[in-house]
Amino acid sequence: MNKFKLTLLISSIALFIAHPSFADLPQEGDESDLIYNDFDEDDFAEFALTNENKIYDPYENINRKIYVFNDYFDRYFFEHVARFYQNRLPKRARKIISNFTNNLSLPLSSMNSFLQGKTDNGLATMSNFIINSTIGVFGFFEIASEKGILYNNEDFGQTLGHYNNSAGAYLMIPFLGPSSTRDFGGFIVDNSISPIGFNFFEVSGSENIVDPAYLIGLTSLSTINKRESLLETLEDVRNDSFDPYATIRSAYSQKRINEVAK
Repeated sequence: MNKFKLTLLISSIALFIAHPSFADLPQEGDESDLIYNDFDEDDFAEFALTNENKIYDPYENINRKIYVFNDYFDRYFFEHVARFYQNRLPKRARKIISNFTNNLSLPLSSMNSFLQGKTDNGLATMSNFIINSTIGVFGFFEIASEKGILYNNEDFGQTLGHYNNSAGAYLMIPFLGPSSTRDFGGFIVDNSISPIGFNFFEVSGSENIVDPAYLIGLTSLSTINKRESLLETLEDVRNDSFDPYATIRSAYSQKRINEVAK
């Protein structure tokens, strides 16, 4: 197995969020998803019913099989890792870890804001990074948002959407979860150019700035932390949804529509 394939495999597993379908669902208190949080339960139900046939899912048969695989992996492995993490680490410690890993993603988010012409959001994002990296001690403490400096996270998939590139076909990616042809392409680009991402294609012939061993550790820690925060959400969907795959597809699609529009 060559270096690219090995790196892709390791990073994919590290980025897996137990039930990956919920990797991008908004969490309580997530200020970067204010538009989505305006959706109440009735609104979401109406959206799911009226837009079910509008979501382009030409690979539904294989997507559903991948969903089953991801769900099985979660139920019998990663959910247990997340619960162990929750039980062993105090809530305050988990929050510090979340702050730190999120802070590392802000420079790339700021760059995508500038690419979209969202100067104010780009400056606010970079201000958060600088303040939290210094006063907040390497991002361990979320100082900037407490001072009212708020921002929206941006990625390259959103940048493509901003310039009217359609989402394309809905995809369920092994380990990574819900995506689309546009968003998966954006994910690859973001991770290839980020100094703390996996340089999949060794852009400009250079390797990762940060040692891959540290990147795997950081990514795994971030993934476990995020999966832990979604334990209750995932359990509710599994228990209450008649068709979890369709529910996840609708939620993901609506969330991405809102993120591109904001």
